[in-house]
Amino acid sequence: MEHVLSLVIFLPLITAAVVAVVRNEVFAKFASVAVSGIVFLLSLVLFLSFDFSREGFQFVTKLSWIPSLGISYHLGLDGMAVSLLVMTTLLFLAAFIWSWKIEDRPVLYTALFLLLETACLGVFSALDFFLFYIFWEGMLIPMYFIIGFWGHDRKVYAANKFFIYTFFGSLFLLLGLASVIVYGYFATGQITFDYIEHAKMGYPLWIQLAAFLLFGIGFAVKIPMFPVHTWLPDAHVEAPTAGSVILAGVLLKMGTFGFVRYSLPLFPDASKYYIPLIFTLSVIAIIYAAMMAIAQTHIKRLIAYSSISHMGIVTLGTFALDKDALNGAVYMMIAHGLSSGALFFAAGFIYDRIHSYNMDDLGGLARYLPNFAVLFMISGLAGIGLPGLAGFIAEFLVLLGTFKAHPVWAVIAGTGMILGAAYFLYMYKRVMLEEETITDHRREKWSQLRDVEAHHFIPFALILFVAFVMGLYPAPFVRIVDHTVKLVFGG
Repeated sequence: MEHVLSLVIFLPLITAAVVAVVRNEVFAKFASVAVSGIVFLLSLVLFLSFDFSREGFQFVTKLSWIPSLGISYHLGLDGMAVSLLVMTTLLFLAAFIWSWKIEDRPVLYTALFLLLETACLGVFSALDFFLFYIFWEGMLIPMYFIIGFWGHDRKVYAANKFFIYTFFGSLFLLLGLASVIVYGYFATGQITFDYIEHAKMGYPLWIQLAAFLLFGIGFAVKIPMFPVHTWLPDAHVEAPTAGSVILAGVLLKMGTFGFVRYSLPLFPDASKYYIPLIFTLSVIAIIYAAMMAIAQTHIKRLIAYSSISHMGIVTLGTFALDKDALNGAVYMMIAHGLSSGALFFAAGFIYDRIHSYNMDDLGGLARYLPNFAVLFMISGLAGIGLPGLAGFIAEFLVLLGTFKAHPVWAVIAGTGMILGAAYFLYMYKRVMLEEETITDHRREKWSQLRDVEAHHFIPFALILFVAFVMGLYPAPFVRIVDHTVKLVFGG
């Protein structure tokens, strides 16, 4: 079964190479959907085969790679990683289906997304620092070109800003990795990049404090946390629909994944030391980004700020250092990945039909697009954590766990969640219900609009089905996520 994990990671990369060689547009589209479907099913096999009663990582592969430097090809999954693996493959499958009718350089578009999929899956699976960093940096180039080639009017500016911010963060992460590897060499006399070996070392406090900051800056930029968040709204506004879906649904989760996988286990004392800082930045993000979302008239910019607010909830739950809160934080990663993906698909559909993201140009679309109106409403309700959908369980666990140890912070964060309902309902009212802005010209033009087609409906159906299952029957998902919580807290 361990070889299945390698297949899941590298099958998209192999397909990207084949697509680039064949250079046939129809083949590229069929191959991307078929391979992403296979990869999703294989990841589902790993998820269903995961034994949450066993301790440690599962589906482990470890092969010597550069023995003189202690570098190995080392992969493995815990409960968080296998859950994120399934979410990632699902969102890429949905993105490829959505992009079925793309006409602008579909071969290059497909190849870049396939490369990006391999990099994302590798980040969640790597148990070697060197391998992890290769995958971490590997996602930067394809996403840069996806924004820069297929984005909107200010795509080059947004792509450059994305690259500068994330590359800047990656340099700090590299320094952090180097610091713990060098310390490991002086402490043991051996160079090793093995994550599990480093997790056993027990660094002194001064190393923990310094390394936590270096790792933390790299992860904070990716999440993004306040105040290094300003690249995200621009990237989302300019990115193509599928790019926004993967950016919000998958790439942001790499930062919070990094905190849970690396910062908490490797630097436990530093994690406690920096709680006031992390909580302050998290709560600012929750409140500030929610208020910024309410002030927007651009649909994608509003959803981008909502993502910053939701990721603040994740970092709050992560550093509450409570089992329930951490369980909720990991659950929130998946719930937000699903809901944000669906919302960006909704924004993309509106642009496809109306050619505008500006709410001032919209209004009353529910009359002309009734099926889409339902899908858009469910997507938004998933985002604000309606009971019965995945986000509710996640937010409840985060608030419950945080309140036990830090009640004041939990109450403040709760007000931000209330603002979340306000900005979605405001957006939905402006876009779908208000009819005062509909002129006779718009009414005549919009009466010809086509409602959702198959390549639109299938991505919505896939994502929202999982969101409903996670909301109505959370027990198996909470159990498998709890596997990671036990690893972090030592059972």
